[in-house]
Amino acid sequence: MASAALELSNSDIQGLCQKYLHQDDSTGFDIVSYKMKPTSDAPAGYLGSHFYLQVTLRLHDSNELKHLRFFSKMAPVGNESRMEYLEDFGVFQKEIAVYLHVLPDLQKVSGDVAPKCYYADKNILVFENLADQGYRMGSGRDGLLNYEHLLSCLKTLAALHAGSIIQEKRLGKNLIETHPKVVEENAYPSNKPPEHLRNVNFNNSCEVLKEFVKTIPKYQKKMKYILDNFTPRMSKMFELVKTSKKYQNALLHGDLWANNIMFQYGKYGETPLECRFVDFQLARYAPPASDLMTVLTIPTTSEFREKHMDELLVEYYRFMKEFLKRANLDINDIMPEQQYYESVEEYRILGLIESCLFCHLVMLPPSSTQKLTGSEEGFNDFFSRHRINICMEAFNTDELYRNRLVDMLQDFVDHFILSETN
Repeated sequence: MASAALELSNSDIQGLCQKYLHQDDSTGFDIVSYKMKPTSDAPAGYLGSHFYLQVTLRLHDSNELKHLRFFSKMAPVGNESRMEYLEDFGVFQKEIAVYLHVLPDLQKVSGDVAPKCYYADKNILVFENLADQGYRMGSGRDGLLNYEHLLSCLKTLAALHAGSIIQEKRLGKNLIETHPKVVEENAYPSNKPPEHLRNVNFNNSCEVLKEFVKTIPKYQKKMKYILDNFTPRMSKMFELVKTSKKYQNALLHGDLWANNIMFQYGKYGETPLECRFVDFQLARYAPPASDLMTVLTIPTTSEFREKHMDELLVEYYRFMKEFLKRANLDINDIMPEQQYYESVEEYRILGLIESCLFCHLVMLPPSSTQKLTGSEEGFNDFFSRHRINICMEAFNTDELYRNRLVDMLQDFVDHFILSETN
């Protein structure tokens, strides 16, 4: 924590506070003190550490003290293996670029889709603290979102996608032309050798998931066929994340599971008023259906999707139409309805692949997560050696983890391995 705080100079703190207070110079206040404080005692996660940046100012006009609290995310301190992984992965550099070069102009045309960012450099990002504004995550450990939360999410998602398209139309250039590094694929790169960490990680994930499939009774008679075809079908992901030559592309979040969506609620109700997306570390430039099917699959069950998928797809298209209309753009010229539903059908498998790949990791019970993120040895064990053992232990002992993974895997196997149409 100490080394993280030292990365921010007095000048850095002065600048981000000026942005927060909407001041053009430093004549309005003096920095009295600042410090970093962990958001909790528990490890924050695999791809970063989370802190509150607490700043005390003295205002010149009144001489009173003002206390500010920001949310800060930075690369993990004191873990060489994880830092090497992150540098290879490129997540911090990408997110910094998204917040510096893309989101500011995008949000001017479509409204806020992400927290305001006041500093982005040196593997550190400093944001407004959404929690102080009543924002919180909308799911429990099961990672599920209900209809109202998803509807709120789809409105923000349409704002993100429409804002990207509007900017592209106004500039006459797409994101690959204006900011290629921002949308360079880092989660599923197809131009890397087999030994690249992301390819190794993908294959290790598939091996874990196949072990889960082996335990499902209804597949025993067709097990060899399923296992032989499992990884090849999962590998379709590497093609689907690419920029499309067939469909309209847009800036995508690329990582839409429940923990990356913050909801703001009314004073007395549980129905969300609006939401913001966080963690743009896997942003890409591809068809909106990729984000759409991810957020309608990872935080839902197959039963929920059977009941509500069609109406939620209608709502997203309605939101897109309205955002584009405000910019005097006709959705029929950009995303005709028939083409929209064709893309949804084509990218449905992506949502299930993402569900399986994400959830076998992020839904691990707290005891497993503590072991993995709490030490360099635990991180190495998971990403290099003992992933199957760790996940199988959770699968065999934690009912919630097992039920969620089985639901996803059955949907994937039934529709994209055993189905006669595939």
